[in-house]
Amino acid sequence: MDISKVRKDFPVLETQAYLNSAATGPLLSHVKEAVVGWWNDRENLQYVDLPNAKEEVANLIHCDEKSVALVHRASQGVNIVAGLVQPRKGDNIVLTDLSYPSSVYPWVGYQGAEIRRINNRDGVIDLSDFEKVIDDETKIVCLNRVEWTSGLRHDVKAITETAHDHGALVLDDAFQAVGAVDVDVSKEDVDFLVFGGEKWMCSSGRAAALYVNPRHVEEYEPSYRFYWRVYENFQWSYAPWDKPVHDNIESWSGPLVKTAERFDPGCVGEDAQCGFHASLKYFNELGIDGIEKRVLGLSEYLIDGLKDLGLKVNTPHEKEKRAGIVTYTMDRYEDNAASYEAMKKEGVMVAHRYTGGVGGIRVSPHFFNTEEEIDRVLGIQKNICEIN
Repeated sequence: MDISKVRKDFPVLETQAYLNSAATGPLLSHVKEAVVGWWNDRENLQYVDLPNAKEEVANLIHCDEKSVALVHRASQGVNIVAGLVQPRKGDNIVLTDLSYPSSVYPWVGYQGAEIRRINNRDGVIDLSDFEKVIDDETKIVCLNRVEWTSGLRHDVKAITETAHDHGALVLDDAFQAVGAVDVDVSKEDVDFLVFGGEKWMCSSGRAAALYVNPRHVEEYEPSYRFYWRVYENFQWSYAPWDKPVHDNIESWSGPLVKTAERFDPGCVGEDAQCGFHASLKYFNELGIDGIEKRVLGLSEYLIDGLKDLGLKVNTPHEKEKRAGIVTYTMDRYEDNAASYEAMKKEGVMVAHRYTGGVGGIRVSPHFFNTEEEIDRVLGIQKNICEIN
């Protein structure tokens, strides 16, 4: 991977050390070009066939295109799944206390269903913790593959096997993983997966993907029904309204498509689809294996440097238990806040985040970052430590 060449694809890197992809990835120039190109065509009333973003999603997460639907945001995907599963009284939903709010809040509205929240132990959650709470009444495990504050990466395959042993479903919110590390749904057998474009995929915040395991595609009827998903009406070059007999009920009474597209609510704008496709294609062509190797190398370099400074690192050191997120703390909130402000002043973009009693400074190096940029983080932090 020619990093000097890659960095030219992210213009913001010319002015700052951007280490905050877990919040918002820096815009990939290919995405901007694709979106502007669509608007130029729109301005001239030119119709252009949309690129196939679903095919690129399938390539990236190792599944069949028929298992992919496009959604507006990852949180919309979680809500769609909640609407399909609809937990009831007597059911329980398993979450962790580190999960991002968009993976938790949709389940709160299902009155009567019990929410079982696994509490972390100083940022640690093990498979055994899931085994203790998942039982035959568990409807679904809603999992953040990579926890957004601690940076912990779960063993999704093992958790899924545990859930399936009890007849429970698994929704994998892989927003903090896809684009940074290899995610293979074919090996892990999750029931549903969501991820979006604006973080590690360095794309638009208005396009995301929902994966539905093939065994569930025809099992569920979407609660949000979009007329474009009626199978028989769009198999030819015309639509029902091209015929004098068009009826706004009868003409749409056929079955929905028998792919995951049946769950696509039609909310992703065409410009956002073009941008999302450009990002997905870029990552696929670059190769997720090489991206993951570099991300894990940079996060390890950062963890080693932070430990040399005597700081408490929340993120596990083992490669299989982390991805791109690394968080650490000086223990006192005021000192963490001072560190964040000092870095911001020096043009080093990181984040300051907490949940479940875990957090502090969150650094999220991506494949385009360098050890020199991480050294800037460590240098600023060292000065703060010496002052304190």
